[in-house]
Amino acid sequence: MPKFSIIIPTYEHTELLERALQSVITQNLVDWEVIISDDSISNDVKDYVESLRDERISYLKHNKGVTAAENWNFGMQAAKGDYMILMHHDEAFTVSTQLQCIAQAFETGVQVVVSNIEIEKDGKTSKGRPRWLKKLALRNPSLLLLCNAIGPTACVAFRQERKQPFNSQLSWLVDAEWYYRMLKGATTLFLENISIRSYHGHQGQLSLEMNALEAFKHDQATINKTHSSEPCVRYMTILYGCLIMRTKKIFCKR
Repeated sequence: MPKFSIIIPTYEHTELLERALQSVITQNLVDWEVIISDDSISNDVKDYVESLRDERISYLKHNKGVTAAENWNFGMQAAKGDYMILMHHDEAFTVSTQLQCIAQAFETGVQVVVSNIEIEKDGKTSKGRPRWLKKLALRNPSLLLLCNAIGPTACVAFRQERKQPFNSQLSWLVDAEWYYRMLKGATTLFLENISIRSYHGHQGQLSLEMNALEAFKHDQATINKTHSSEPCVRYMTILYGCLIMRTKKIFCKR
């Protein structure tokens, strides 16, 4: 059994996938498997993966669903590793010892390990949210529904027994709601010196193609219904609507 399962859902982005995959292939001193969950229409991704001839990399064809999260869940179902990471095709590890460092963190007994984030856009690299905000959110996961202090899902490594599916009815807050469930009641460790690189601004980036206001309204209703017995969740989505979405709406009119 591999130590790590890296799930990479993808759709018609072979070039991005190649960069993500290469960052995994360079990982040393730790056994891993990669599961490519592909809901592309073409066979480009399939052909590329088969050309690698690497038994550690599995290709799964997923019939495209209504939401991207359905593809994410499809890939996670096949994972066999002790620890799991869901890495989108526009993300990558930054050092060859990344999985080794995460494995050492798990040896302390924690259930979830959170890495830092580097954002690359237009050739420039920036950091994510400040350290204090990340640590506050890890202690109070409901805050992630107001502000995603973590970043993309590749920043979160978790034990197999901690695995939970994404809510495929969500789109705008799908990461944040998953983080809330994943981190609630979990023992966690934040690795400030280990980062995931996330590439922004490319064609096909999901967040750029959505109508944020409409997606949020739908997600807010779904989350409040799912977590109806948890007042803190409702408060956070109300605040998000008032503070974040109202600001977006103002700027969209300009």
